[in-house]
Amino acid sequence: MSERILALETSTLSCSVALFEGDVCVYAKQCCEEQYVHASNLLPMIDAAMTAEGWQTTDLTAVAVCAGPGSYTGLRIGTSTAKGICHAQAIPLIAINSLEIQAYHTVANGSLEAGATVIAVMDARRDEVYTQTFRWSGERFDALDEARALVIESQTGVDMLFPHATADAIVLGDAAEKTERLLSGTGIKWQFTSAHPTAECARIPARNAWAKQRFEDVAYFTPAYLKDFQAGTPKDPLGLRKSAPS
Repeated sequence: MSERILALETSTLSCSVALFEGDVCVYAKQCCEEQYVHASNLLPMIDAAMTAEGWQTTDLTAVAVCAGPGSYTGLRIGTSTAKGICHAQAIPLIAINSLEIQAYHTVANGSLEAGATVIAVMDARRDEVYTQTFRWSGERFDALDEARALVIESQTGVDMLFPHATADAIVLGDAAEKTERLLSGTGIKWQFTSAHPTAECARIPARNAWAKQRFEDVAYFTPAYLKDFQAGTPKDPLGLRKSAPS
């Protein structure tokens, strides 16, 4: 029987799951909300996927999860869920760079010319993005640089910001529109496409990791956040702060 892999992608506002059997994605589902509600959505989505395909968790041979960068909360939820399943079933954990998953969106439902350059960009708040540049070999994406958090300032120069970009580069991600806006006036002619990374797009890297037996330590694996966690101000729906004594 071919390997059966459950894939989870929770690095952005989009929460998605997919099931892979061998080289085939047999199930994929995405849910995108205006706020992070992965904690309430992820487990029901996994249950729905397994039920739809008639799988049990005992049928799984591995779990693939986004390894970051991305939302601290989203990555934490995805990682803890994946590790819990792997620990309970004594199966391997596969971690995949979230920006690499994003890049595979370009070939998930179509073709891409070998040698094409894809710049994955993920929102990191304000004028900052998480980014990494890849080149398509015809079979896989090869990273041309390291994943990093980047403040986009057009006066810095495009060549300095994205040194591996080509004239016809594809900029893809939930920060594509922001990147295009911040680079307006620079004269670049890149193709900008907005999209969230999805679990379905993890099929090729998950398959490659399985073939090479490239697994993570279930007990000690942590995502690559790239930035320190910044807690927001808790909401106060009852207006208690205003009524609190000084």
